[in-house]
Amino acid sequence: MQKDIFISYRSDGVGSNFASRLANDLKRSGYSVYFNPDETRTGDFPERLRQAITDCHDFICIVTDSYIDRLISNEKICWIRDELLCAKKYDKNIIPLLVNGAVMPKDASALPEELRFFATKQAYVFPDQYIFSPFHFLCQTMESKNDGGSGFRDVYNSNESFDPDRTLEDILASAQKGDLRAMMTAGIYYYYGISGGKNERMAARWFKKVSQAGGEYAAIADTFIARMYYAGSMPREPQSYRSSYQYHVRASKENLYSAGQVGFMQSIGSGCDYDYDRVESYYLPILDQLDNPRKDTLCQFYMDHGEFKKAAALYQEMADTYPRAAYQLGLLYKRGVLSTPYRPDYARAAVYFQKALDDGLSDAAYDLGTLYFNPAGDFKKDFARAQKYYLIAADKGNLNAMYMLGYMFFYGHVEKDLPRSIQYFELAAGQGHVLSASNLALLYQIPEVHNYEKAFRYGKFAAERGDIPSEFVLGTLYLAGRGCEADPDKAWICFQHAAENGSPEAELLLRQMETLGL
Repeated sequence: MQKDIFISYRSDGVGSNFASRLANDLKRSGYSVYFNPDETRTGDFPERLRQAITDCHDFICIVTDSYIDRLISNEKICWIRDELLCAKKYDKNIIPLLVNGAVMPKDASALPEELRFFATKQAYVFPDQYIFSPFHFLCQTMESKNDGGSGFRDVYNSNESFDPDRTLEDILASAQKGDLRAMMTAGIYYYYGISGGKNERMAARWFKKVSQAGGEYAAIADTFIARMYYAGSMPREPQSYRSSYQYHVRASKENLYSAGQVGFMQSIGSGCDYDYDRVESYYLPILDQLDNPRKDTLCQFYMDHGEFKKAAALYQEMADTYPRAAYQLGLLYKRGVLSTPYRPDYARAAVYFQKALDDGLSDAAYDLGTLYFNPAGDFKKDFARAQKYYLIAADKGNLNAMYMLGYMFFYGHVEKDLPRSIQYFELAAGQGHVLSASNLALLYQIPEVHNYEKAFRYGKFAAERGDIPSEFVLGTLYLAGRGCEADPDKAWICFQHAAENGSPEAELLLRQMETLGL
């Protein structure tokens, strides 16, 4: 779990005892602290130490005489030296605390060359039984803050009438007896992390049970299964657009989200054969029921089709000298509108996008990424190339590329990197990207990085801009009192509006609130 403060110390009795007391005092004062006696020294312990230092703001050294002696001896295996060098590498705020009469070396040359910077750091003298004054002074020197706002950062549950963990236990008891509603609700709890953090393995287990059982909740379960196949988060199974499409088709008659996804996937030939003629006929009957992001898919579809062959002829003439022309040709080949019948040609699109990018048009990087991330026809999926191009586009300020990088780093396409996922989602959300904010509302409830104030803020931002899944998430935050004051009435309003706009999970939570008398 990401912590703001890392405490480095020597296990010499004095150092470890002082570090333990300091860690407890900081935690009681509201700070987020990494103190490694809390860790199990097995498996990838060194890597966990490195990650904890990478994530922190402040690196506090408990400096005793033996701490200094160990640095000077420069032994082959030395945890405190490795921690200190890691903190320097990542430019952390290094704060030495001198305890038990310890002093910093007067001659920096007494230290190994790579550690001589340490002797130049501003050090603070702390008596073993320090009083409030020096502790207060330490708090002022640190970059880390003890919540600073309304104080809800670490509040897992503030609703006295709703205990998510106990409620899940009751739900599971009914689910084990075959209650389909309870089985579906259990999957939702695990998928959204309503109790104990997101657990997609358990979510998939219950969704598949409900899907196989059939009945009134099967379509809801199929929608969640489709979403997991699309993201590549189905446990022990490869990412698959075709499986995602098949489950969305199964759910589409009863689930508006799946209905919208079927249209979207048909429009680009994702997980199914591309068929231009059927896209509009599919969308129009359900258009009034779709939320804004899904309607936008059809808007883009209309804008992207017109008198294209005439435009292409002109673009061909300009392509060698005008990067925008090569880019537009790439778009036309990508959309398949230069052939009869219409059919995407991703290979030729890639050639023109690459040409435009080589000639300095950074917009083409995002489109190259989309070719490799979600291909059509015989063009091969290549997540590594997709990520490479999204990085180029994001560096130039492309919000959609930032979102896709956040998505890829979270789900482990190429590599799983939660901090980088949050970094890119935040970059995009900070500039108004709704889907990035929607993802952050969930990510900031994961135990490793939990910050419920941020989860609430981003969920509210996305919900207010018409994202229905975020409105459901916002309802769960109001219900449990995470990042905000618990407010069942506001939770009810969120669930009610989400349910009216096609969210079956919101309908289930409304019924649960009725059952609980909330």
